[in-house]
Amino acid sequence: MRKGFTLMELIIVVIIIGILAAIGIPQFFKIAERGKASEAITFLGALKSSQMRYASEHGTTTDTPGELDVEITSSALKYFENPTVNAVDDPMTNSTDEIAEIVRKSDYQNPGFGDYTLAIQVDGQINCTPAGDHDVCVVLGY
Repeated sequence: MRKGFTLMELIIVVIIIGILAAIGIPQFFKIAERGKASEAITFLGALKSSQMRYASEHGTTTDTPGELDVEITSSALKYFENPTVNAVDDPMTNSTDEIAEIVRKSDYQNPGFGDYTLAIQVDGQINCTPAGDHDVCVVLGY
């Protein structure tokens, strides 16, 4: 009696592993992209809070990053760049105006995900704008 596996058994195992990989790998990249987007969400929340503190002192928000009490540098971010702040005249009545935004860096892309921009409104709502035909905003849930 011979010990070992037949060719058919090995082919079946390889096919099963391939099917599991085809299902699992895209899910992994979606979860990884959500994790990377959390960097931007946290940073946008800090910008929003800083803008609200500025508005409580001055009655309006600012579009000058140096006037805020948070450091706005691209070097502080690994996966995102170009953080910008937008002035809103009356943050209490213009709650749907975007107060800050940030852009995904191209050099840290997951396969199948393009560039996108995340923005935060005065009311805390996050908006996503894809740069191409990718459904990255749907994957992120924004």
